Amino acid sequence: MANGSEPWLLPDIAELPNLTVDFATEPNGEDGRFLPYLRDPETLARPWAIPGTPGLEHRIGGLEKADKTGDISYDPENHDFMVRMRAERIAAISVPDVEVDDPDDNARVLVLGWGSTYGPIGAACRSLRHRGLPVAQAHLRHLSPLPANLGSVLRAYDRVVIPEMNLGQLAQVIRATYLIDAIPFNQVSGLPFTAAKLESMLEDVVKNG
Repeated sequence: MANGSEPWLLPDIAELPNLTVDFATEPNGEDGRFLPYLRDPETLARPWAIPGTPGLEHRIGGLEKADKTGDISYDPENHDFMVRMRAERIAAISVPDVEVDDPDDNARVLVLGWGSTYGPIGAACRSLRHRGLPVAQAHLRHLSPLPANLGSVLRAYDRVVIPEMNLGQLAQVIRATYLIDAIPFNQVSGLPFTAAKLESMLEDVVKNG
């Protein structure tokens, strides 16, 4: 997401991924029925059919559906299955590994950011390195699921600092998921972090561990 005053730079159309949907056109059940919750075994995605397609009529809406048939279901075991299936589907999405900016490969402190903190974190880290204080930076672009290599990246450093423009939601996720004693640094004043403020805080962490 860009700031309101920042112009959007549109990429070449040829570089955009193909998001064309292959809608179902034929029944997929052995009995000739259309099963809207018959999931792909690899992606766990279910088929999409345009409502009203002859022979592919199915229920839509917010009420929970039964696995495979899509019938409205109040069954506790089906509810448990569907909740776990949705979570498994998200967890199976492939996202790129997180990259670490550690020029000299000797930093013991990693600053992990996401969203709008990218700029001030980068400026603060560059300033510290210029003064001879090694510090690494990594920026998350995917939060759910998190990159597969994130755990090994975090454990490669003695301290992990997470500046956030909130009350530390990412830090809580990192602590719970990877059992990393991450150091949160939060600001909720409605103003962005300044590089100078981050640099001062990070300098103390780098020098004092």
